[in-house]
Parts: sequence; C-alpha cells; structure tokens
Amino acid sequence: MGSAGYTVVKQLDARGNPVRGDHESNEAEANVVRRIFREFASGIGPRTIARTLNEEGIPGPNGKQWGDTTIRGHVKRGTGLINNELYIGRRIWNRLRYIKDPSTGKRVSRLTPESE
Repeated sequence: MGSAGYTVVKQLDARGNPVRGDHESNEAEANVVRRIFREFASGIGPRTIARTLNEEGIPGPNGKQWGDTTIRGHVKRGTGLINNELYIGRRIWNRLRYIKDPSTGKRVSRLTPESE
C-alpha cells in the first residue's frame, strides 16, 4: 500500500519497465482518511484518533497499528496523514532519501534539499 486511501498501481511501460508513481483510490481506506481529517479538524488530537482506530480494529498503513505520529507525522518532512500533500492533490517526489548509518547499521532518512 502507498499512502492510506491509495493503492499503488503496478504497471509496465512499453519496454517492460515498471511505471512508478501511479496510484488509485481505495474507497474503504479513503473513508478512514476522511474520518481522520474530520476528527482532527474538529479538535480531536492525533493520540485519541489513533487509540480509537486501534480499538475499532481498523488497520493502519501497511497493516500496522495507528500511532499519533502516523496521523500527525512531521511538518517539515511532510510525513503523517495530516501533513501529506497528496491529500490536497500535490505529489512531492524525492522528499526524503534513506542512507545507512555506518555506526549503527540502521537505515535513516534525510531530507533532500528542495533544489534537488
């Protein structure tokens, strides 16, 4: 799954290479996304929204449980449902890049400069 409410469309171009970035709406997930935006706009906090969704057994992105950061994310990085510009119709490419931290061996994200 891509962003909640959207499913990645797997297609190949004429040469047989994957076409990247195509999404189609997933209505059941889209209803959950609309609900989250409505509740957030009415003043319900991300932690409460996440707890309620989990109590109702509604799966979060990638089948994981909802957390407050899943909903609010990070403003500058454009993560989380509320800060994801996809929901206002704007696609942002290459916002984050991932590198391996040599000291820990863990994958960490870095914000790509806007000029790139």
